[in-house]
Amino acid sequence: MSSPFLLPDHRDYAEVLTDAAVHVLATRGVASFSISAMARWMKVSPQAALNMYSRSRTIELVTICFSKRWLRWSIGEAAWLRQEHPCPLRLPRTVDERHGVRVLAALDELARGESLRGNPLPAGHLARLRDDEADLLGSRLAELSPTQFYRPAAAEDVRGLLALASGLRQALTQQPVKLTWDEASRQLAAAASAVASSGPDAPTTSSDLPPPSEPAA
Repeated sequence: MSSPFLLPDHRDYAEVLTDAAVHVLATRGVASFSISAMARWMKVSPQAALNMYSRSRTIELVTICFSKRWLRWSIGEAAWLRQEHPCPLRLPRTVDERHGVRVLAALDELARGESLRGNPLPAGHLARLRDDEADLLGSRLAELSPTQFYRPAAAEDVRGLLALASGLRQALTQQPVKLTWDEASRQLAAAASAVASSGPDAPTTSSDLPPPSEPAA
């Protein structure tokens, strides 16, 4: 099965650069990331790799393209509600998916470095990615609601659930393995179900009303 984070047949140059960055970051990490390393993977010279864009613009484009790939992967499980443990966001199960989680963490580090150099754009794109993923998570919680009267979950609950998913994703990339995919899925599914079942301002039902008072004599 091909990696969900690579688009080897895409002709757009920004997507080709993103494939190169994914390969370098997934296999060598931030410390070894460079335009030269990307160029070696592309089998071109560094000058040719930067023929169209500066280093800063290249990192920004990679961040934009990878963010789109990440969202497609994160909510790409169409049958998630029918799983034994319904997880509204995907957890990494394969080697390629774990590489993708590492790449996103590496892009976060690169974005912080770019911000220190006076280029806040990559960090801004990643912030929008988190907002977009939170919005999609909120939509999926509505699908998970056990009743037809679901109200949107509180923003802080959605953010907390997204933070849990992010932590579980990172834990699944660690070596030695201390958390299995099944264990992580159970934790995320249970937390998502709890949030979906306790949306704010739930409609009042007859069972929630106090007993009627006796009429005055």
